[in-house]
Amino acid sequence: MKNKWIITASSLAFLLTACTNGEATDENETETSGEDHIVVETSAGNITEEEFVDRLKDVSGAQVLQEMVQSTIVGNQANELGITEDDIDEEVEELKVTMGTETDEEFSMMLEMQGMGGESELRERIKHHLVLQKLIDDEGDPSEETLREEYERGEEVEARHILVEDEDTAQEIFQRLEDGEDFAELAEQFSTDPGSREEGGELGFFRRGAMTPPFEETAFSLEIDEISEPVHSDFGFHIIQVTDRNPFQDDFEEVEEQLINGINQRKLQQMGEKQQELLDEVEINVLDSRFDHLFEN
Repeated sequence: MKNKWIITASSLAFLLTACTNGEATDENETETSGEDHIVVETSAGNITEEEFVDRLKDVSGAQVLQEMVQSTIVGNQANELGITEDDIDEEVEELKVTMGTETDEEFSMMLEMQGMGGESELRERIKHHLVLQKLIDDEGDPSEETLREEYERGEEVEARHILVEDEDTAQEIFQRLEDGEDFAELAEQFSTDPGSREEGGELGFFRRGAMTPPFEETAFSLEIDEISEPVHSDFGFHIIQVTDRNPFQDDFEEVEEQLINGINQRKLQQMGEKQQELLDEVEINVLDSRFDHLFEN
């Protein structure tokens, strides 16, 4: 599946169809017999419901359909994970406290200022986030112990890598390294990274935030001269070796926020990967030819 949805992206809500349940229509509604329902009458001509819906589909249908499919899949997963409306209520109340709003009106205004379509949209986002949190076993804010461990790993590391497209090749190269073959020679022979291949895979020193999160997490967790098993990122499969590291020059308290941000960025990456796995597991059959490309593998 090609599409990835960002959980913090603004959502647009459109009413694509007007549904009835067979009850009598209001006396002010325009009724038609054997014709399309008219939603607007003008002296220059009428606009029918079918025309209105088709226009909405053409203009914003792809985005809305993606969001509706996502919401359906996430809702089903939330039920399987036991996430309830009470859980969402609790998150909403905590958010109200965080935002410092005292009334529902103030809260609605704050949501509007944030580009949110209303509390129903907020609840969908919260449900989505709770699902992804459970799927990656996220326990919330990192403890001081976790942050201290992160601090001890240093401010920057020096590393080299071998990047290949598929996992089988990566596993084969990793085994050859385990058997004692030279890292630089294998990098020059197999790596698909043009920026480091000719240098034997050397990347030099880098700090947190400079590399893709899966690469960064692995690099900062390795001991000097340790070689990682294949690590998957958006670029392919990396085999990483840390060759040196530099400690922080600043005290722990001065870089604590930086460490928290780095951990949160890795969590977002994990959530994105889990979200894609979740979407890939669901069979999607689009029956409207205008949108049959949206969920192609």
